[in-house]
Amino acid sequence: MIVIMLLGGGCGLGVWLIVRSVTQRPVPLAAIFAGLERPGRLYTPANDTAPENGGLEAVAHRLFRSLGVTVTRQERALRLTGRSEQRHALDRLVGAVGGLLGPNLIAVALLTAGIRVPLGLPVIVSLATMVGGFMLPELSVKDSAEKRRRAFRYALSAYLDLVNVLLAGGAGIETALYAAADAGDGWGFATIRSALQRARLTGRTPWETFAVLGEELGVSELAELSASVSLAGSHGARIRQSLAAKADTLRGHQIAETESESEAATERMTIPVAVLLFGFLIFIAYPAVAQITSITGPTP
Repeated sequence: MIVIMLLGGGCGLGVWLIVRSVTQRPVPLAAIFAGLERPGRLYTPANDTAPENGGLEAVAHRLFRSLGVTVTRQERALRLTGRSEQRHALDRLVGAVGGLLGPNLIAVALLTAGIRVPLGLPVIVSLATMVGGFMLPELSVKDSAEKRRRAFRYALSAYLDLVNVLLAGGAGIETALYAAADAGDGWGFATIRSALQRARLTGRTPWETFAVLGEELGVSELAELSASVSLAGSHGARIRQSLAAKADTLRGHQIAETESESEAATERMTIPVAVLLFGFLIFIAYPAVAQITSITGPTP
């Protein structure tokens, strides 16, 4: 009984390690406020973070370095999601260890319960789950970064609309840019405010800073905006037309993206219906098939 309890606890520990490797820690409110007050850098919730050189995270990072394994090839995605490289190394290590131990613990538990398991099966499954656990944080970071880019595009579209409204009301270019950034909240507007503060402190134009920010975020629309406004020159009416055209383009892309996601969700909904229909057909046909196969010919 004690052995079964220990094995169950080991399985639970493996599941907890896997879940911990793919879940993100909540961001402290104090860290968010501190990030809003730091000009001259890309704001992400995790400028958040916990010290980069502490505890298990540093140990995992040093282990990757000593083995000559690259922690990640998505440094931009890590910066965008606010995860440190040390934290990502720990997540990947925990996922690999959890994936390796989970199937083996389950196999031992089954053997203890008297259920025989082929020797090669736990080995193959544990290797597969180890690779999956090692790659899962990488895929999670990539997906989170793409969601952040999508959210930033929505914020950028709203920001350009606000700038156009202020320009139509007679505000100057600089006033409209800074006032529109102060009017919104959320991560996207906080990032734009940080970029504008950086431009003010470095003496560069906001358009140049937006181009740099687009490179940091991987958002091509910012670089296109910077290029189009630079071509418009310093004439207010031309800049307003460029901003309005860019806002319309962003809205068109967002509408098309939303429609494609809706169509994909609709197509995915047909899969449960098809499985249900298949099961219903089996349920109807099984009695007839069983009756036919159970009929035996006359005995001589």
